[in-house]
Amino acid sequence: MGFSARLKTGCEALDLACEGGLVVGTISQVFGEKGLGKSILSLQAACSAVAQGYSAIILDTEQSYASSLVPYWLSRLSARFSCEVCVERAALEREPKAHRRRVSRSQLLTALAGALNGLGISYHEEQLRLAADALCQELTVRHEAKPPCMLLLEAPDVLDLLALHGVEAALEVTGGGRVDIRLKRAPLAASPLRRLASELGAKLLIYDSFSSPFKGLFGATQSLPARSAAMAMALSHAQRLCSELGLAVLAISHASINPTQPFDRRPYGGLVLGHEAKFVFELSRPGLRGLQGAEPLNSAREGEGARLLWVCRHPALRDYSRFGYVSITEAGVV
Repeated sequence: MGFSARLKTGCEALDLACEGGLVVGTISQVFGEKGLGKSILSLQAACSAVAQGYSAIILDTEQSYASSLVPYWLSRLSARFSCEVCVERAALEREPKAHRRRVSRSQLLTALAGALNGLGISYHEEQLRLAADALCQELTVRHEAKPPCMLLLEAPDVLDLLALHGVEAALEVTGGGRVDIRLKRAPLAASPLRRLASELGAKLLIYDSFSSPFKGLFGATQSLPARSAAMAMALSHAQRLCSELGLAVLAISHASINPTQPFDRRPYGGLVLGHEAKFVFELSRPGLRGLQGAEPLNSAREGEGARLLWVCRHPALRDYSRFGYVSITEAGVV
């Protein structure tokens, strides 16, 4: 599956906007208010990926899939895609620091190089770095999943989410209630998330939502620099996984609404999330934006529950120049 490949989601408007489905090798973002069906769309995209023969990993930061979404929607989506979707839940585990000797990464690199040189084994520097990364890991993911499958991984905590991306950090609350983040170890190539994707043959990684862990922790204005730094570290690693493993990444995000200008709706997270996502779509209710001058991607669907999927960023389209109609039925998002 090359860079130009697509993963169909079954949502007509989204698949048309992406010319066949989510683009492999890059990050796509869907943002909007609550209650519009973003999580149902995410679960459907994962089921569609499994039906196409690929595993999907869902980072459930809002802890809603196992309790509500999967019990109601899985059987319906499995029937729709004519595929029995196997869902597995993974558990995060940390090795107690008291049970291991703490050494720096540089010390480990020196020791590994010395041992290999003593044995007369040739190696590349990248191989040495990957080995050190793997040995430095403290966070592990326990699962019994067999591909192709859908793996649910609950990660509501910012530090756990960063650790999944190979980033060891610490949070500090300074005077005035400002939250800072301190990097304890540089991002690792051999992250737990990378190992999961490789083991399962995953082609789809979903954050639902990417914004939730950061929204509660970095709410104050003075904490925004730390929020941006934490988001950037996770997203840069996600983009690396896209490129190296051929993943399609779908990042669900909440909407930030300007109270004085209701049409000014942007993804929560500011410029960091906006810059990393090459494709950005807004899911909204009809009437929030005027349709004049914009071309529809598909025909209008009947029913008062229809949503609009706006093209906010697209390499080949102007912002908000196209929109599509989206409806939620008993079979999912169409």
